[in-house]
Amino acid sequence: MSDPDSLRLVVPLALGMALVLVTIVVLFSRFLFLCRPNEMLVVSGKRTVLEGGGTLNFACIQHGRHWRIPFIQTVDRMDMRLIPIELSVTKVLSNGGIPLDVHAIANVKITNDPRYVHNAVERFLNLPPENIRTSARQTLEGVLRGVVSQLTPEQVNEDRIEFANQLLEITSDDFNKMGLHLDTLKVQRVEDEAQYLVNIARTQIANALRDAENAESQAGQEVAQEEAGARQQAEVAEKQAEIGIAQKRNQLRAIVGQLVGEAQAVELEAKAAAEEAQAQAEQGLQAVRKELETRRLQVEVILPAEAQRAAATLIAEGDAAPRREQGAATASVIGAMADALRAAGPQAREMFVLSQLDTLMAQVAQKVKDVQIGSVQVIDGGDGNALPALTASFPKMVTSVLGTLKDLTGVDVTEILGGGGVR
Repeated sequence: MSDPDSLRLVVPLALGMALVLVTIVVLFSRFLFLCRPNEMLVVSGKRTVLEGGGTLNFACIQHGRHWRIPFIQTVDRMDMRLIPIELSVTKVLSNGGIPLDVHAIANVKITNDPRYVHNAVERFLNLPPENIRTSARQTLEGVLRGVVSQLTPEQVNEDRIEFANQLLEITSDDFNKMGLHLDTLKVQRVEDEAQYLVNIARTQIANALRDAENAESQAGQEVAQEEAGARQQAEVAEKQAEIGIAQKRNQLRAIVGQLVGEAQAVELEAKAAAEEAQAQAEQGLQAVRKELETRRLQVEVILPAEAQRAAATLIAEGDAAPRREQGAATASVIGAMADALRAAGPQAREMFVLSQLDTLMAQVAQKVKDVQIGSVQVIDGGDGNALPALTASFPKMVTSVLGTLKDLTGVDVTEILGGGGVR
């Protein structure tokens, strides 16, 4: 199939679809009705059966939607919103013959009660809201006059809530017949040309002022009596309070004294405990110091002394070893000499002394040499013997040393040296 042929087929198809869509939209817009929240749909040509068994040739739809059958049904809309109405009745004779002017405001709407809504459709369908307002105003004003005529001015003025409730109750039947609903009714003001209410108010004000003055006077008397009684009670209470305060002060002094005594006792106990604790702590400290001193002496004195003693012992042992060996050798020599002397007989001692004569003489000379004389003052008696006597003292010293040697060994060195010889 060529492109021109395809184009000739597509264009009519698109036009047909568009025509179908437009037709559907037109049908929906013309035959589908949606009920909005503030309105009611009235479908003429649709039969409705009432609760009492009667029938209507229309139906009221208050919510949802309705599809109108063409050429058979028609659909109208009725506004369900409030219609405010101002009411004003003048020179209405009340119970008592006092003409009153009453001003009120009411809010009226089409009822949504299925029992009475068809009455509104029959009376107000396709009529402007002003017709509903006029009919409702005339009905309310007539009822208002009837209610005012049954009440006194005081009742109308003072109990307006009850007055409005009576109006609602009386108008309910009339409004049901018209298919209307009285939503609210408020009495704004009640007036009269004869100033009856004003005079009543003045009388009531005067009475109220009189009652207030009487009440004030009575209240003043009661207040004076209460003040006197309160003053007397206050004085009694003050005396009792003073007595109570004095008692409490005495009790407080006793308690304070007791507490002071207990505090002092506790303080003394605490002080004694503190001293005891301090003494125990001091003892503990002394013990610690003693232990510390003992350890210090152990470290600084005893241990070094023991170390020195051990070292000295070792050194002494080391030094004594040669001497011990030398002593042993010397003892051996002396033993051998003693054996030789015993073998030599009685003259062995003199022979030993003679063998050691050089050593002995050297020792004697050393003794005399060690004697030092710083200064000597010689006083001569006149015979010239003082100086010779001093000079002769030195040989006597030698002789004394040799005599001591004789006493110790039994060998007379002087005799040997003098030529006695060895026997």
